[in-house]
Amino acid sequence: MGEAGTDGGRPGHAGGQWRTDGGGPKKEGDDSAAAMPKHGGPEPGTGIMRADRTVPNLSFSVRQVGRLYAADGTPCLPQTADAAAAKSASVTNPVLASFTQHTFDDASVGASMPYNLFLPAGYDGKKQYPLLIFIPDASANINEVTTPLFQGNGATVFADPVWQAKHPCIVLALQYTDDLVTQLGMMTTDANGWSQGLQLAWDTIEHVTESYAVDPQRIYGTGQSQGGMANIAIADRHPDFFAAQYLVACQWKTEEMAAMKDSHLWITVSTGDTKAHPGMDAATALWESLGTRVSRNAAPWNNKSSVAVLDAAVRAQAKEGAPINYTVFADGNHMYTWSFAR
Repeated sequence: MGEAGTDGGRPGHAGGQWRTDGGGPKKEGDDSAAAMPKHGGPEPGTGIMRADRTVPNLSFSVRQVGRLYAADGTPCLPQTADAAAAKSASVTNPVLASFTQHTFDDASVGASMPYNLFLPAGYDGKKQYPLLIFIPDASANINEVTTPLFQGNGATVFADPVWQAKHPCIVLALQYTDDLVTQLGMMTTDANGWSQGLQLAWDTIEHVTESYAVDPQRIYGTGQSQGGMANIAIADRHPDFFAAQYLVACQWKTEEMAAMKDSHLWITVSTGDTKAHPGMDAATALWESLGTRVSRNAAPWNNKSSVAVLDAAVRAQAKEGAPINYTVFADGNHMYTWSFAR
């Protein structure tokens, strides 16, 4: 799962970059205000980052410009003035449409968290289902609740009918809005502290697990950057909460991550990520020093390899049976990692 980043104009990106203290582009892995060139209306001294992503306009129009024929030669859609112009006012992705939108009002924090929820077909409140929790990176922090569903596929891949046919599960995608950034500050920062935003996220997750038929032994977490950091922060405080986590392009205080030594993790970073790569090098070394077995790829993988090659490499690493798998890709950077972390 993951998303295409801004660099290089790769498809799948909703058209956003970073602004902090004034609106210039910024590599997402660097949360410090000093690292951001200042280009626009400044927000002096706040250290608050803003995303300029917008909801994509997926409407389009189709006009018939020639006669159409079926495979057997039968004419179809006669070229009349009315039939020749067909317009779609909107395009609906059925997987995105299968999520419903909700809000959790957290009295203890004094704020509300929007979230997207998918329930499997034939959902039965008397059964227990696995729960997949996705928290996106901070470039998704805009006031559109469905952003985690179109910004990348970190949540939607698990709601896809093919996946659901084999692994029916509940999917939760949290949305930390720009309004919440203004009210509470960033969910995660380089200070790696437990923020009000993290408390709100945790309280929302608890609300969902208590409100739906969730199997407490099968709760899984994933996310990139801010989302990965939130996953780590929650696991540090609640090391028995997640059955497993997939962490992409993220890091945290190494000493605090000792609490995760018995976790089941798959971690993906790029050598060009100046924070996540050294951060996860340190974390995996710490876990090994505490007796945890970590499987590593012998040399950084080529992020331009074919899906078949990468799939074979992943399967080979998984066969080692280590509770923690650490995959490093060559070159790239912080945001670029997301484009192939699927």
